[in-house]
Order: sequence, then structure tokens, then C-alpha cells
Amino acid sequence: MSVETLRERVRLLTGTPGTPALLCITGASGAGKTTAVGALRDTIEARLLPTLFFDSLGVPPIDHMHAGWESPRGWQKAMTWFWVQTAKNVYRTHPLVVLEGSFDPQYAIAACSANRMRHAVVLLHADMPVLKQRLDQRGQPELATDDMASWASYLHESTSQLGGHVIDANGDVTTVVDAICARALALLAEPPVERPRRSN
Repeated sequence: MSVETLRERVRLLTGTPGTPALLCITGASGAGKTTAVGALRDTIEARLLPTLFFDSLGVPPIDHMHAGWESPRGWQKAMTWFWVQTAKNVYRTHPLVVLEGSFDPQYAIAACSANRMRHAVVLLHADMPVLKQRLDQRGQPELATDDMASWASYLHESTSQLGGHVIDANGDVTTVVDAICARALALLAEPPVERPRRSN
């Protein structure tokens, strides 16, 4: 399986100083991000594959987002840049870091490019009936709104247009994790981002 290959790959590379690659996993609520990342962490321990959870610092109320960042989108952009820079500065001896959350792909790509990090955006996409069923099962049926459906549609369109990788998350978690690992292996195979040359 790809997950075993990825574990061996990051094990061999861990300890070498440099800038880690960042695998950005996004998706709407109910797409299975947390489940997939949890299954991945069950196989590849955190000391080899660090994972950053976008909402782990808490999500402020909407009025606070407007007060501090002008809008919820402004807050999301600021948090994306925060996590990208955290990955770069904290995990200097790790080859790969995972960022999981429901964030706009364009913010992740812009932040990674500015920090000269190899990166890949992976969208876990599930059909609306599947999202609703999963949200019902976890006791959050109120999240299955028209706004969430629009967000899921936007993420799919944006990820596709920006060259990200869309994974069908309607099926079982093993297949999803295998697809995530395959993309992570491809990312690790890419050459490091070159620093711009200084002009004399």
C-alpha cells in the first residue's frame, strides 16, 4: 500500500535539515478529513509525519473575525499563512507536514509559494447526501446548509482550476488514505524549490 511506502520514505528522510513539503488537505464539513488523517496517523506516527489541524487554536465568533480580520475570509487567510509558516519554521528536520482543515486552496498555495515550500493541495470531496449523512451521524445536522453546499462546490471548482488533486471521499477510508499517500509520495519526489539568485 502507498501508506507503508510513505512511512518508509519519511522515516528515511527525517532528520535531514531543510524546508518541509506541505500536504494541504481540505474539504467541506463531513468530507472525512479528520477520519482520513486519523487513519493515516494510526500508521505513520506524528514523530515522522507531523499534522497541523487548522482549527486547533479555536474558531472565533463571526463578529470577532470582522473586528480583527475584516471578514471570515480574512481570518481564514491569516490562519492559513500562520500554519504554513509554522510548518516551515517548526519542522525543519521533517520532509513532510500535513495541514488539515476546511480552508481555501488559493490561500494555501499563495502562502507556500511565498515561503518557497513544495506543496500540494488535496481536496476530499463527497456528494451532498453523503455529507448530510455523516453530519447526522456525528450529531451536527445543522451544518448541512445551502452555504455549506456552496462551499463544497467552490472548493471542488477552485481546487481543480488551481491544479490541486480531488479525491473521491464517498467511499471507504482505506481507499481515501491510499490516494492521499500516493499524492504525498509524488510531492516528496519533486525537487526542492530553488531560492532566487541574488544579482550582483
